[in-house]
Amino acid sequence: MTMQVGMVGTDGVLIASDTQWNNTPTRGPGENGDLPREPFNARKIIVNHAKGIAISQARVMETARLVATRIISRLKYEDLDYPCDSIRAIGATVLEDVEDFAKRDAHCLIAIALPSPKLYLFYFGDVDGKLGPICQKMEKSKAAGDHVNAAIFWKERYYKRRPIRKLVPLAAHLIGSAGKLNQGSISGLEIVLCNGSGFHRIDEDSIHKLEAQADRWDKEIGSLFSDYKIRLGFDPKKAA
Repeated sequence: MTMQVGMVGTDGVLIASDTQWNNTPTRGPGENGDLPREPFNARKIIVNHAKGIAISQARVMETARLVATRIISRLKYEDLDYPCDSIRAIGATVLEDVEDFAKRDAHCLIAIALPSPKLYLFYFGDVDGKLGPICQKMEKSKAAGDHVNAAIFWKERYYKRRPIRKLVPLAAHLIGSAGKLNQGSISGLEIVLCNGSGFHRIDEDSIHKLEAQADRWDKEIGSLFSDYKIRLGFDPKKAA
């Protein structure tokens, strides 16, 4: 599981993701018993500067990575203005090659820089009663991965179309809050910005500062409720 969010700004788009991977080692011949998961942190957003595409990977990571790498390698420059039909066709080839039905699950947020920055969501869903590839252009913001995580409240309540640098703190706080609600599967942070000059990955030092600030915001918001003094106007003991 992972938490990712894409946001459309007035001057471009951004994609933010956690960085935790949960790898379950494969049993070798003759091995029995449960094998422990091995969590580690690594990037989940692939950026191809030459073609002007950045893609996040979520849900079944092997499948999402296959989708992402095929889109980057197979999407043609002439398709970039209206890419959804081509992306769906590429996604269909992944379904053909992934035989295990349980692994036919992927979410990808796709930022395309040319001819102007745009954001798309790719996933596998119901197409005429069958599992098929879906690609949709996003006009505002969209969560992916653990997209039912309650932390998406932050974008639902506070997202507004503004310059992407002003959306960075909101995206960072959403990912950080998602990690507090799903600590076993979500941690870390990476953010990629896309504007007229291309793609810009926020540097590690700035990421650490954003994570620390998001943690402070979380504690400050909690203290607003716990420290607030209210005169109830009745005796709670009698009411009980």
